[in-house]
Amino acid sequence: MNGEIGVLILAGGKSERMLFPKPFLLYEGKTFLRKIVDEYRSAGVNNIFLVLNKDLCFGRWEKDVSQIKPFVTIIQNADSELGRTHSLKIGIERMLNFDFCFIQNIDNPNISEKLIGDMIQFRNKKDYISPVYNGKSGHPVLVSKKIVQHLNRLHDENFNLRNILAGYSKQTIEVNNSDILANVNTVEDYKRLSKAY
Repeated sequence: MNGEIGVLILAGGKSERMLFPKPFLLYEGKTFLRKIVDEYRSAGVNNIFLVLNKDLCFGRWEKDVSQIKPFVTIIQNADSELGRTHSLKIGIERMLNFDFCFIQNIDNPNISEKLIGDMIQFRNKKDYISPVYNGKSGHPVLVSKKIVQHLNRLHDENFNLRNILAGYSKQTIEVNNSDILANVNTVEDYKRLSKAY
């Protein structure tokens, strides 16, 4: 199902503010990474690519990574200090064969099978799809091949994805859950998420 759709999960950073690797934080009894992968697979999206900090592919975290290896293609990021846009750039070149691509941050574990399915239903309406809560755009975004190709052509990695998307037509999906706005970047953010859970 949905063979023309890929997913790019961005987890190439160092999680310095969290003091613990975000892919392996627990939420709803699973790691962030496993939770996200399982939701996409449940929605029938199986072309899943993960940009992962190279340091998390071995040693202490190797067991956690091995559990999701059967379901994802791992792209090691050896230059995590270069930031999120570098992760996006090294991942996006693997998405060129798909008609649509979800861009999913590791610090947004609240993704659900239902939201993924709803976004897929609107995939041919505009250049990209974004969930919205109370007028604010959230995560993830589903972008067309046109945008993927644009991102792949960029040579300078000092770009802002939001600014690039502003140049394309946008389809919004209204949701009644503020979870789509959540970013888990700090210990305090994680405590709030854990308390809500």
